[in-house]
Amino acid sequence: HCDYTPSHWSNLPGSYCGGESQSPIDISTDSVVENENLSSFTFTNFDNKHAIKSITNTGHTVQCVLEDGLVEVSGRGLNHVYSTLQFHFHWGTESADSEGSEHSVDKKRYPMEMHIVSKRKNLTLEEALNTPDGLAVLGFLIEVKTDIPCKTFKMYINPLICCIFRSETESEVEVTDEISIDDLLGNVNRDSFFRYSGSLTTPSCNEAVVWTIFKESVKVDQDLMALFPENARYHNVFRPSQSLHSRKVYTTAAAPGPGPVAGPGPGPSPGPVWVYLLLPCLCALYC
Repeated sequence: HCDYTPSHWSNLPGSYCGGESQSPIDISTDSVVENENLSSFTFTNFDNKHAIKSITNTGHTVQCVLEDGLVEVSGRGLNHVYSTLQFHFHWGTESADSEGSEHSVDKKRYPMEMHIVSKRKNLTLEEALNTPDGLAVLGFLIEVKTDIPCKTFKMYINPLICCIFRSETESEVEVTDEISIDDLLGNVNRDSFFRYSGSLTTPSCNEAVVWTIFKESVKVDQDLMALFPENARYHNVFRPSQSLHSRKVYTTAAAPGPGPVAGPGPGPSPGPVWVYLLLPCLCALYC
């Protein structure tokens, strides 16, 4: 009998989960190191409304796969151009106060976290997994905001009444709606963040990730946040915090707070966009 809980991941064959550069971590703002050399990000095709190819229930998360080679990220201390592969979510329970994010800041864990995963453009995925900076992951902490204006929310929530998560097996739905990553992120400040070197947060926990955790959280409606754990048969899909060991966490010199979107054109407010655009896809996935 094998125990696949996180505390036993280091015993799995080919696992790096017992290493000293593991993720996620708790970010202590008292000990971060300011780095003035983190220049501007370049987000290529984050505004492309046809970049999201499909949405998948993997059995342990909801993952959106992007069109091959279309979306890229570079700059801000990244030494290479990275091709974006997918983004996925981590969550806890239905409660707005639940702990569901993987990363925490000063011991505060958020209800959800979104990871945008990219690999070095000049490497295969296998090569990237075995290279210290082979992958770059953008992490966005997600929390509930009660005063998000959403007059048409019920237009989307009503069809979901009949939509339940009927299977734990993998299911995939093609995304036909016009949705861009910029739409999903909205006005979240992408100029203020934390940076450190770490690992994948699921086995085999390869220590190949340059992590960027943005300081400003994405705000969503409580009903949308609860949609994930309520319809899925799995909860608390996050790895516990790992020891920092000798690593340093860096921070941008820019002051935290709302700022311009570091991408083409202005972004809409985060809350309504998630509701308007993601719910139809999730409804199809869970039906």
